[in-house]
Amino acid sequence: MIKCLKKKMRVIIFTDLDGSLLDNETFKFDEIKNFIINCLKKGIKLIPNTSKTSFEILEFIKELSFEIPYIAENGSSIHNLNILNPHLSNEIVLARPVREIYEDFTKNIKKKLLLNCNFLSQMDMEKQSSILGLSGRKLELALNRNYTFLITFNGEKNEIKELIEYCHDLGLSFNQGGRVICIGDKVDKLTGMKKVLKIIKSYNEFKDIFTIGVGDSPNDLGMLDEVNFPCLIKRKNNENILNKDKYTISTKEAPSGWMEVVKIGLEKNKLII
Repeated sequence: MIKCLKKKMRVIIFTDLDGSLLDNETFKFDEIKNFIINCLKKGIKLIPNTSKTSFEILEFIKELSFEIPYIAENGSSIHNLNILNPHLSNEIVLARPVREIYEDFTKNIKKKLLLNCNFLSQMDMEKQSSILGLSGRKLELALNRNYTFLITFNGEKNEIKELIEYCHDLGLSFNQGGRVICIGDKVDKLTGMKKVLKIIKSYNEFKDIFTIGVGDSPNDLGMLDEVNFPCLIKRKNNENILNKDKYTISTKEAPSGWMEVVKIGLEKNKLII
């Protein structure tokens, strides 16, 4: 049972969603919902930090039945910070509109590389659904992107490296997720998290904080490397992640693995009494 936090200590959990807090196939979290709500009621702050769109995250919040802040589209925008403090903004945008990102990418990327890029926005609904594992309204929400666009890539490993270099030179981000590549402005999950922390630390109630980070993919590592207690959720696609000794790794997959590592983070660091 989670008890009261130590006086003045604020715990903030920055978490990826798909494959971390949500089951990677069903996108459900029923088995840990009560644990999450109990954490929130005890003063622990939960901030999803995900490649998901704002529209998708709002659906998650609706299912959670608890208002929380969140970071959308790989650090592109921050929402609901006013929940943490009424003086804070409801929305902070850190990225350019997706149409500008798309134009920069398609006009400047080497033609051979561009031919190996498959844009989800140009695919039929059946193909989109098979790649994202979504259908109907959930698929529609996932593709309604304000700051990023999604691709798959057919090229070789050396060509992926070349594509990443091109994105870097153009001031674009290349984020490899569990299912697709997310191209956006030069922001990422770490950018979004750092912005949130910088803002809230100016208020007395957040002077003394302990951060837990939970993720499952390479695009989560920047965020994980900057928190006090980084956690990696067991998945096949994170077997190749180097320096895994830096992270607390779950023995279970999402969503139960999420609860497992968060409990360890709270208990090991004596943040509950």
